[in-house]
Amino acid sequence: MDKDKSSESAQSGVEEHPCMANGCTKWGSFGFRGRYGQLWFCGEHKAEGEDQLSGK
Repeated sequence: MDKDKSSESAQSGVEEHPCMANGCTKWGSFGFRGRYGQLWFCGEHKAEGEDQLSGK
């Protein structure tokens, strides 16, 4: 997981969240509140967010 990725505000005012999986450049459409704060993952890496919730 890449904890250095951060959200950006688009010109429209919408927050854009990158997927936090290492090497992934997709949009993080699934948000999870984990031990590192709010985490965002794309559909392909959604299981990583679920693992954060369960403490794996």
